Parts: sequence; C-alpha cells; structure tokens
Amino acid sequence: MAGDTEIAVAPRLARRLSVREVAERWSLPLAFLAAIVFFAVAKPETFLTLDNARAILDDTSVLAVLAVGVTAVLVIGEFDLSMGFVVGLAAAAGVGAMAFRGWPVWAAVVVALAAGAIAGLANGVAVAYVRIPSFVATLAIGSIAAAVELAITKTSIFEDIPPSYLDIALTRVGTIPLRAIIAAAVVLLFFVILRATVFGRHASSIGDNPTAAVLAGVSVARVRVAAFVLAGLTAGLAAVLVTSSAGSYYPNPGTGYLLPAYAAAFLGLSLGSGLRFNVLGSYLGVLLLGTVTTGLTMMNQPSWVAALVQGIVLIVAVGGIAIRRKGTFGR
Repeated sequence: MAGDTEIAVAPRLARRLSVREVAERWSLPLAFLAAIVFFAVAKPETFLTLDNARAILDDTSVLAVLAVGVTAVLVIGEFDLSMGFVVGLAAAAGVGAMAFRGWPVWAAVVVALAAGAIAGLANGVAVAYVRIPSFVATLAIGSIAAAVELAITKTSIFEDIPPSYLDIALTRVGTIPLRAIIAAAVVLLFFVILRATVFGRHASSIGDNPTAAVLAGVSVARVRVAAFVLAGLTAGLAAVLVTSSAGSYYPNPGTGYLLPAYAAAFLGLSLGSGLRFNVLGSYLGVLLLGTVTTGLTMMNQPSWVAALVQGIVLIVAVGGIAIRRKGTFGR
C-alpha cells in the first residue's frame, strides 16, 4: 500500500513542480500583462491607446539599446558600470564634431559610435588582459570618460546642430518612431549574435565556466574584449538617440540609464529556462519598466516614484533569482 501511495503522489508532485516552473519562466510576461491591465483600468481613456503604445516604444528606445549592451557583458559574467559615462562621452564627441568642426551628420554618428567602441575596448583590455575586476575597471574607465566629456564640451551645446540630425528622433516609418525601429533592430541583431553565432556560444560558455571554456580552446580574453566593445557601441548609439531627441548636448546625458538597464537585464533572467541573461528578456524588461513609468506619470505620481519602483524591481528580480538558484541546487 505504501508503494502504491508513493507512486500516486509522485505524478501529482511532478505536475505541481511543472506548473511552478512554468509560472517562474513566464513571470516576466505575466508581470508585463498585469501592468498593462492595471494602468488600463486606472487610466482607460489615455493609457490603452495606440498613441501611448508608440510613445512607450519611442521613450524606451535608448534604454533598450543600453540594456542590450549590458546584457552582452552580463552573458560573459562581467559588469560594465561605465555605460552611462560612455554615453556622455559619445554624445559630446558626436555633437561636438558637428557644432565645433562642422562635420556632417553621418560623420558625427560615426564619431559617437567610435567613441563608445574605444571606451568599450579600454574596458575589455583592462578586464581581459590586465585582469582588473570589471567593477573597478569599468568605474575607472567611466570616470575617465566623464573627464574627457567635460574637456571636449565644457558646457551644453544648443547651436550649429544640423536639422537632419534632429530628424533621427522626429522621423516615423509609417506610424512607428524611427528610434523605436532602431532599438528593435539592435535587439534583433544582438539576439542573433548571442544565440546563433560562434561568438555567442563562446560568450555563454565563458559566463557558465571560464575555466572549462579555456580547456575547450575558447579565446576567453578576445571574447571578453569583444563583448565590452559591443557594449560600448550600444552606448555610442544611445548617445545619438538621446541627443537627436533633445536637439542638443547637455552634460552627463546617460547617467540616469544605468540602473534601469541592469534592472531590465535581471528581469530578463526570468524569461525562459536556465536563468540565463538573454536579449529578448532584457527588451521585455525595458518595456515593463517603460509601461510602469508611463502609467505612474499618467497617474500624476512624482518622478521619484518611478526611480523607487525601478530600485525595488531590481532587488526583487535579483532576490527571486537567488531563491530560484538556491532551490534548484538544493533539490
């Protein structure tokens, strides 16, 4: 009888575990849906409209690009705390090239991307070859980037910016803002890079076990450098999107994006199985944060409430991941 009871209980326990695991893997989409429903009920006349949906996609475009770059570094098991400062450096370099040197828009965009890539390269070399912990290395590079930014501009820039540069933020393809399309394209590109290329497989193996990756013949240092360079490129692109939207350059334009970028990336861990950082999860995390911020604004909540929510979301996401991992290892 005891054996029959155990046999009967086992399938029920397996079903309960299966339901729990499915709920955990889809917690992010469920949270996103819950946020939409909540604000749609709270503000039905303004929130649940196509104009608002387009506005959220546009407003989150910069954060989406940065979150993708952050994810590329997290995949290899490192952190990049210089991203916000690198955005400022790239913004100063790009806008300064137009305002001070009279360079065309395409050249200014190249300069911004190059500035981000160079900062990313410096991060990668410091971490991969000099063996400085990524927290320390990227904070140091970020401090240098902030200093160079101020040395380039010294003040805000409002004049001598070509109107075509502002068109990057103002243009729509059909009814969709160009910035939102650029962000989606970057998400798709990084998804392919990290999921369907040799580099992506090597990056994941380094994040899982660097020692095993070395034994398998992976060039760990080169992959780490490449991941930081990719992150730097996203910071350069984010600088273009920020300054084209503002129609100007102002000091430290990227410092407010670092926390929400990491919050989105850690939220993305709950999408799918395996507790792995992934680009699609990060993008959905960005949309969730953007939805919450927009909804709170429509409810006339002060701006600090959105920052508070982002901090709480990051703590809850990381805490939930730690609990899941503990439970997984304990079974």
